[in-house]
Amino acid sequence: MPGNITDVTTLSNLLKTFKFIGARPINYVMDKGFYSKKNVDCLVDMKQKFTISVPMSNKWVQEAIDDIHQDIHGPQGYKRIDTETIYVHSRLYSWGEKKRRCYLHLYYNAYARAIAVDKFSEVLVEYKAELESGNLNKEHSNAYSEFFVIKTTPKRGTTVSYNNDAVSQYIKRYAGFQAILSSAIKDPVETLQIYRDKDVVEKSFDDLKNQLDMKRLRMHSSEAVNGRLFVQFIALIYISALRKEMRTTGLIKQYTTHELLQEMETLTKIKYSGKYGYILTELTKQQREILKCLKIELPRKT
Repeated sequence: MPGNITDVTTLSNLLKTFKFIGARPINYVMDKGFYSKKNVDCLVDMKQKFTISVPMSNKWVQEAIDDIHQDIHGPQGYKRIDTETIYVHSRLYSWGEKKRRCYLHLYYNAYARAIAVDKFSEVLVEYKAELESGNLNKEHSNAYSEFFVIKTTPKRGTTVSYNNDAVSQYIKRYAGFQAILSSAIKDPVETLQIYRDKDVVEKSFDDLKNQLDMKRLRMHSSEAVNGRLFVQFIALIYISALRKEMRTTGLIKQYTTHELLQEMETLTKIKYSGKYGYILTELTKQQREILKCLKIELPRKT
């Protein structure tokens, strides 16, 4: 799709396309870029299953966090997801006039708090530039009024400054939190894992474009392009399957997917010229443990 089309405007046509081709019911997993009240209304009206990250700037999310802010950091909210400590809270949330049954999952990650503060500051700098240039985005109107002080005088014209009290209050209260709204999944841990699997796929495509040099294909026929895309997509399927098995067996607590592949990289099959058989290089202790966890039996050396 063209890169200059916003995610918010993409969803409606996407739903129509899937309906037209008769696609089976699926759970749409989407990041914040797809969130808008209109989009969620559309999903609810069409009785679609969805799991979507909700921006923290929404007042109804902030109010939900205010309700549980003192309680979420206790043992009842403590969860261990892969190698990460996280605090969770879930509640039923009735969406819209039809009161569609949804689940609002709230997560707090102390490690992610510093990153969230940096991202929030980066966003505010962008919003300030929009206000100063006059190139306003109606989606940001609430943030304009909450986090900025805009003054207009005959002598100095319009000046834009930060509302430091509001910015500090937001960071103190909401930094480190994440909200996911789902009509499909009740369990907060499962919801977060599915949402993060989407992120893994996106990062895989980023790897394809950058690490694997697919940003510019440099091919002269559509057949060659199709062939390369097919092979790369099969590789992504294997990566996703590997990550799932790592989570099932507990290997995810010891390795990332990339680290596991690096650990196995030295295992090599050697075939000598003029011989029908082959030999395998010696296995390290770590490689034997990985293969045992994944229940992979190597063929005998011949």
